[in-house]
Amino acid sequence: MAFDGIAVARIVTELNQKLINARMVKIYQPDRYTIIMHLRSLGETHKLVISADPVFARIHTTTDTYINPHNPPAFCMLLRKYLEPSRILGIEQYQLERIIEIKFETFDPNLGTSLKSLVFELMGRNSNIILIDQEHNIIDAIHRNSDADHERPIMPGLVYSLPPVDRKINPLTTTEAEFTTEIRLLPAFTLLYQGLVQLYQGFSPAAAKEICRRAGIDPAAVKQELTLEQISALWQSLDQLINTEQQPVLVEDDKPDFYAYRLTGPVAQREFASLDQLLDTFYRFRIHSQKVRQKASSLQSQINTHLKRLKRKEQIHRNTLKQAADADKWQKMGELILANIYQIQKGDSELTAVDYYQPEQPLITIKLDPALSPSENAQAYFKKYTKAKNSKKITQEQLEKTIMERMYLEEVAVQLQQADDLAVVAEIESELIREGFIRKRRSKGRQEQRHYQTVKQYQEFIASDGTKILLGRNNRQNDLLTFKIAKPEDIWLHAQNIPGSHVIIRTNQEVTEQALQEAAALAAYYSKNRTSPKVAVDYTERKNVHKPRGAKPGFVTYNNFRTIIVDPTKIENLPRKADRMTEQ
Repeated sequence: MAFDGIAVARIVTELNQKLINARMVKIYQPDRYTIIMHLRSLGETHKLVISADPVFARIHTTTDTYINPHNPPAFCMLLRKYLEPSRILGIEQYQLERIIEIKFETFDPNLGTSLKSLVFELMGRNSNIILIDQEHNIIDAIHRNSDADHERPIMPGLVYSLPPVDRKINPLTTTEAEFTTEIRLLPAFTLLYQGLVQLYQGFSPAAAKEICRRAGIDPAAVKQELTLEQISALWQSLDQLINTEQQPVLVEDDKPDFYAYRLTGPVAQREFASLDQLLDTFYRFRIHSQKVRQKASSLQSQINTHLKRLKRKEQIHRNTLKQAADADKWQKMGELILANIYQIQKGDSELTAVDYYQPEQPLITIKLDPALSPSENAQAYFKKYTKAKNSKKITQEQLEKTIMERMYLEEVAVQLQQADDLAVVAEIESELIREGFIRKRRSKGRQEQRHYQTVKQYQEFIASDGTKILLGRNNRQNDLLTFKIAKPEDIWLHAQNIPGSHVIIRTNQEVTEQALQEAAALAAYYSKNRTSPKVAVDYTERKNVHKPRGAKPGFVTYNNFRTIIVDPTKIENLPRKADRMTEQ
């Protein structure tokens, strides 16, 4: 993520414009890393997020609602003690580093007015939030470091010092002549963008590459290839990037990212009015996605355990059936013993006789137990026959049940892999609890309830010709969509013989070949084979789809269907998603 010194400078400027002289209303700490400040300014209330999360360290205002713990953490209580009430005097960045200081004017009935500062060190896994007084003494920090041998211990009572930073040049105070000299003195074969990162504060590799592209220079060029004219163009590009107002953008590809400036080149990017708004949107999506993946991964692990058990069980049943296939053989041997009983003497270990069932075949040899009489040997074979016959029936039933459970869990596993909403994952978890595959968790109160309250009935897509297409994202939605929401004449689609979502084409208008192709591509995309260029999709009218009595959630049978082959890997084959999840 591009939260470099340039992005910090931009967000500091925006927060100053929005929060200068804002009055502190309340402070919350929803988790071990994050502080939420409710601030009042010019008749508006703002929520300022400051997070030292090792993955999602950030600062911006937000419109999100956070769930706060019943008992505030100690650091939250300390901030309330010192910063309620107070007002923000200013927000400053140290040079072009990722260090922000928020200055507060505080008031104590006994001591009167004083100054406090909250220092936010935005440094990845080493990020920290530190409260200091006007003499730079540390009052406390969200992450303490009491190691006396550490280069910079962070503990109450110690004097705050800046974190060790590389001795780089501040690009805000350098000149073109100084820049030219520094570039010329780089080793000959230094990659240009890497040289910029090594020399100057605040430049991430992405920012350095953007400076090169704006100057019309390949970022992978080496210093030796540069002319004086190109160095001058590079300086102009650098100066423009850090000293003129830029348009923040969100890059929307496989790995979304944000930038405090518009990127050069054919990159899919969406402009935002402010970096503050962009950050709120970006981190809401990233954090939500991470929570979805963490929750889905936990459930997936439990499903994998059950799948391994079921596969072992299935193999045992198949082996038992293979053995039970000899049932008729045992019956035949018992009957042949009875047919030749007068030829057998007690103590014989075998019988050689004509196989009356296949008289053209050579004589058959039947093993006998010398300790048993001829009649008892026959009964022993009949018992083996009866046991094998009964075992075959029971085992066949158990095998079918095991196969159905395995197929059901494989279906749920695909749904979890493709889930992008916590409510969908929570609903899958609830289903697994009802089906007895996992234990019920202790309720997490308001937060868990909110997940269930926001779950939607199905997802809606619009084909290129305007046809409405509906899709279920888990088994509950599949059943509800197919048997409650879809009309008998609607078209039902499902990837052939593999786990996948139920898809419905509304038939309020005539279904075109284009709509059918797009709906089939959607069914293929939300199936186990979404990465395959050829997926068979069955389709039929909804009235031809049936749910067997006692079947697992999401399981159906269907008839009178046709099949279409589609390629779900081509995004242009898919219909566009409607603006929101739709409830019936």
